[in-house]
Amino acid sequence: MTGYSETFRGDVSTWEVDATEHFTVAYYYEKFEAATWRFLYDAGVDPAAARTTEALTHYKAELRYRDIYRIETALISAGGRPTIAHKLFNAETAELCTAMQQTLTGVSLTGSTVDWDGDAREERSIPGDEAGWVPGLRNMVRPSEVDWAGNLSLAGYIHRFSTANSFIMSAFGMTPEYMTESRVGLSTFEFQLAFQGQVGSGDMIDIESTIAQLGGSSLRLCHRMRNAQTGADIASLSQFGVQLDLDARRPSRIADDIRARAQIILAAS
Repeated sequence: MTGYSETFRGDVSTWEVDATEHFTVAYYYEKFEAATWRFLYDAGVDPAAARTTEALTHYKAELRYRDIYRIETALISAGGRPTIAHKLFNAETAELCTAMQQTLTGVSLTGSTVDWDGDAREERSIPGDEAGWVPGLRNMVRPSEVDWAGNLSLAGYIHRFSTANSFIMSAFGMTPEYMTESRVGLSTFEFQLAFQGQVGSGDMIDIESTIAQLGGSSLRLCHRMRNAQTGADIASLSQFGVQLDLDARRPSRIADDIRARAQIILAAS
C-alpha cells in the first residue's frame, strides 16, 4: 500500500484471547498504541507529547490464538490535529482484520497523506441523561497500566469498557452463566471512541452503560467514563456488535426473553 509503513508485528498469545475465543479488543488497542509510537518517532516528533482524541475502529475478521499479524500505518490528515490510519492484517493470509482511524493532539504532522479507502464514520445518536444507565465499573488506575507518558494506556480504557459490557448485558439477561451455557458471545464490529480528558496512576474511574440500538442479532452499547473524584468526563464509547454463536462462528438471533428485557432499557433512552 503506497504511503503506508509497517509499524508492528506480533502474534496472539493465550492470555490475549477473551471469552468469545478470539483476540481481545483491548489488545488491538495496545498494539495500535505501539504502532503509533513508532510512526510518530519515525516522523520526527515526540510520541510522548501525543494524545488520542478520537478513534474509529472497524473489526472485519477474527484473529484467534497463535495467529500472527502485522500493522501498517499512514498519515491521512496532516496538521496540528493529525489523523493517522492503521491497518492490521493476518500475516499468514494477508486478510485485513481491523482498520482504525486515530486523531491526535499535542503533535503536528506534515508531509504526504494517503486517501482513506476504509469505512467512513457514521453518525450515531448517543443517549442522554434520561436513558436507562447501568453502573458498569468502579475502580482505579494501577501504576502498571499507564503508558510511556504517564496516562492510562489505550488498552486500559478498553479493558474497562469491556468490563462495563458484562454488567450492562447482565442487566438484560446476557449473564456470564447464560452466555457460557448457550455458547454465545459478543463480537464487536465497530468502536467509536472519544476522549474528553486523561487519567493517571491512582485516579478513580466510574463507568455507566446503556443500550442505544437493538437488532435481530446486533446491539449497540454506549458507555461513558468519568473521574470518580471530580465528576469530569474522561471518555465515551459507542460499541456495535453481534451475538456470536461460538461454535458456528456466525451471528445468532438474540433470544426473545432477553430481547424483551433489553427493550425496557432501550425504551428509557
